[in-house]
Amino acid sequence: MNDLQFKLTDELWEDMVTLEGAPITAITVWDRSLVDESLPEPVTDQNRVFVDIDIFLANQTKLELYGAWVSQNQEGEPIVGLDDIGETLALHTQNGAIIDEIASDEEEMLILIIANEAKSSLLLAATAWLEDVWEALPEEVL
Repeated sequence: MNDLQFKLTDELWEDMVTLEGAPITAITVWDRSLVDESLPEPVTDQNRVFVDIDIFLANQTKLELYGAWVSQNQEGEPIVGLDDIGETLALHTQNGAIIDEIASDEEEMLILIIANEAKSSLLLAATAWLEDVWEALPEEVL
């Protein structure tokens, strides 16, 4: 699935659900997002909510999340600030993170629940995504 996806249809969910339980090898967070230009106000590192994230799974799958936001629970507000988003993801993945669940919201937006050995979880919701493969990790990973 190398096409950019915007809605988690039943067919896509059947493919993506096979990633549940997959260990996360590394994560990168980009300092810009695909959605930046569509936002009503200019984005700075301090007020950034939406980021583009690459998730490298142990099975050589790479998930590229675009316009993603990160929250520490389903009812919580998104984490704000590039540094805070990066630090939260880094701390979370240092404790043996996995994709715990693939879900969607009422608009069929992709939602990943990332869990770790410390029994904490993060919610990552993506405006768009694509699935690819990776052969080598980038130099800058969390």
